[in-house]
Amino acid sequence: MKCVNCGTQNPDDARHCRRCGAVLPLEAEVAQPIAPGNDPGGTRPLDDIGAEVGGTRPLSDLGGTGAPVVEAATGPATTRPLSRSRLFFEPLPERALLADDRYKIRALIQESPMLNVYTADSRRLLVECRQCSFASNVYGNEYCQQCGASLANLEPNCPAYLVKETLAPDAIAIERRLAEMDLHHGGALLPIETFTETVAGTRRVYVIVPEPTPFAGTRLSAAPETTDVVHWGLQLADALAYLHKNNISFGAADLDHISISGKAARWFDFTAARVQTPGTRNRQAYADDVRSLAANLFVLLTGQPYSPDVAVSPPGLQDVFTSLFAGKIITAAQFADRLRDVISEIRRPASYDLRVGRLSDVGQVRQINEDSLLTLEVGRVHRSIGSPIGLYAVCDGMGGHSAGDVASGLTVQTLAQFAADTLLPAQLAPNGNPLDPAAWLREAVALANKTVHEQRQLAGTNMGTTLVMTFVADGRAHIANVGDSRAYRINADGMQQLTVDHSLVQRLIETGQLTVEEARTHPQRNVIYKNLGDRAKVEPDISVIDLQPGDQLLLCSDGLSGYVEDADILQIITTAESPQAACRRLIDAANANGGPDNITAIIVQVETLS
Repeated sequence: MKCVNCGTQNPDDARHCRRCGAVLPLEAEVAQPIAPGNDPGGTRPLDDIGAEVGGTRPLSDLGGTGAPVVEAATGPATTRPLSRSRLFFEPLPERALLADDRYKIRALIQESPMLNVYTADSRRLLVECRQCSFASNVYGNEYCQQCGASLANLEPNCPAYLVKETLAPDAIAIERRLAEMDLHHGGALLPIETFTETVAGTRRVYVIVPEPTPFAGTRLSAAPETTDVVHWGLQLADALAYLHKNNISFGAADLDHISISGKAARWFDFTAARVQTPGTRNRQAYADDVRSLAANLFVLLTGQPYSPDVAVSPPGLQDVFTSLFAGKIITAAQFADRLRDVISEIRRPASYDLRVGRLSDVGQVRQINEDSLLTLEVGRVHRSIGSPIGLYAVCDGMGGHSAGDVASGLTVQTLAQFAADTLLPAQLAPNGNPLDPAAWLREAVALANKTVHEQRQLAGTNMGTTLVMTFVADGRAHIANVGDSRAYRINADGMQQLTVDHSLVQRLIETGQLTVEEARTHPQRNVIYKNLGDRAKVEPDISVIDLQPGDQLLLCSDGLSGYVEDADILQIITTAESPQAACRRLIDAANANGGPDNITAIIVQVETLS
């Protein structure tokens, strides 16, 4: 049976068209020709009725006098509505299928002479990639077709879409252009596909857009929490940075174009977007996007337009708005970075204490202990608010007797003296300038490396040492590392390695030539390509994390991390009665596994100060 809507041939027993979903007539309903003389007297064409009554007659025939004469048209005439095709094009019916049956029309939600808009559902189970936000991975694929990330353990879904349909491609030109650019970002509901199909003899152009949640920024039921607004702002600023990097200005960065679902916020409706080609790129359009986002976030927070006289908290957020509207923050990437700092400020504990354990052991094989450790702490409590500071370091010396132990010892001695001369005075000064932790760590590493390198030259040995060091202050841990001594964070979420080894096997892991399991037993697992003392200059890796009560930091040499499995380290630390007891048990575990190397551990536990 042929569908009168789209022309598709369907099985004789079909009730709906398999292509467009239109209802098909039952066999008994199909019109049959009427033989001459056998008219059953049913419904007849209107012109037949007109013939019986004489058709349209002049007005004068109705008995009026002095009325204008209206000449009858030749042949019978009937009253007809204006053809629909002159105003609108026929919309698709519900359950119509598009794009090789991948989308099923749910409902028509907007109709105009130029554009029809529908809601639709995917007819395939799809998976959204957590890494790149590509949402069209077919369920069952192991890896994201966009970025190659693993899709293991991700739940499938049948996404909802908006389908825009037009006979005039220019009506959806910008969205079609964006779909062709194949862009994906977790903070933007970008068009994902465009195509053409012939329906009822007409060529129609389509663009598919993810359907936004019905909860836009202008329709929030209650005043949102500051933390939520800052998180939304970060996602939206990151999305603007992504768009601007791809030469796209959004042009509508206001509350009407923000789709909010729980903790997630996304831009939607890209009809005002513009592709800024290299010859016409407009930096002001990008800056306008950023200022518009900031202005609307301020409205969400305060209920009123931005004014420097209206305060918001925390103080860091006030500083962000002040800087942005003063022109000191221009790009979306800068705005996003500053909002990340605000989130860290919000998460930072207002009052906490540090509880520390430390232990170093020669092991079962070595004759001397070439490891060294350093812990320096200042406990401060003022007006019941605890704000301690601490410097912690583990060094694994190398070069044998009178070499490795000398290198590690020189390093901790240099760090301790440098901290006493510079770090503690800066932190304890009542009105001093705040110290830049990352810059201080680099300077400390450079000084320690210089000291060891000079001694190596004087002694004529190959002495050197690894270093992992953390400076804890203001609820943050600032970490520096050189070599293969490690830092971990342990909490209720598990165990996270915070440093990357500067070792041969780590390079092989990164290039896919070794697995982590194979690296643990590789014969060259102890070969490192970076240490203190080997060269006149060395560049450490620097990182920073926010700390929460319950977090524990573990600094250790490879005599521990190389011979005790991560799962065992986690179990020991989370079940020990104290950080010091945990250090003792970790040393015992490494020795129980042969203790082939020196073993050193420092554990710093963050506790709520009650």
